[in-house]
Amino acid sequence: MSIKDQCKSPAGDTSRYWESIFSSRGWGAYPPEDLIRFIARNYGQAADRATVRVLEIGCGPGPNIWYLVREGYGVAGIDGSVTAIAQARKRLSTDGLPTNEGRVDLRVGNFVNLPWSDAEFDAVIDIAALYANKRSDIVSAIDEVFRTLKPGGMFFGKMFGADTTGSDSGILFEPGTRQFPDRGPCAGNEIAHFFERNELLELFRAFRKVDIDHSICTERNGEILTFHWLVSATK
Repeated sequence: MSIKDQCKSPAGDTSRYWESIFSSRGWGAYPPEDLIRFIARNYGQAADRATVRVLEIGCGPGPNIWYLVREGYGVAGIDGSVTAIAQARKRLSTDGLPTNEGRVDLRVGNFVNLPWSDAEFDAVIDIAALYANKRSDIVSAIDEVFRTLKPGGMFFGKMFGADTTGSDSGILFEPGTRQFPDRGPCAGNEIAHFFERNELLELFRAFRKVDIDHSICTERNGEILTFHWLVSATK
């Protein structure tokens, strides 16, 4: 039975789908340049990086967690996949980095009910994880991001835009959201939401400052175009 046949419930919890993915495929090992730039620009000069707490929602097997821990920050991460969290811990341990020693807090869970207190983090990051949800869960997750950020804390997100190849493929689930798109960077995903700029402004309206930029890249001699929104929002 294919992953697609096993996981036909995008309206509900998608953790089973991602467990199938992380237990059967390799994943990226390094953080994207956009994230490195955001962290360096906003927190690189901190007097004591260990006191800067950064949460990643949808951390997967931990390439961004690995980078943040190596850079000396206090790090938390959450993912719906047990396998992904185990892989993230293993990578830290293999490199002689702390796993759960006060500075690192990795948990299995979902974005709509984050298991942390109000105003706990200096930054929350999302590197193409929020998009893999239906819109109502995206709204709830952003509310949780806002709740767990300290006043003045920042969110950084990298999200697929509607100009991305495959955003009109697969099965329409709701406006902007597709089940199992069959083309582009999200091909085969159980659910994928492709964002519009005005939609992002609405989703992050509770934040006092929102900057939206974008990046575009192509693959296979221009056959596949990936449009990413880069959202920086300050509470």
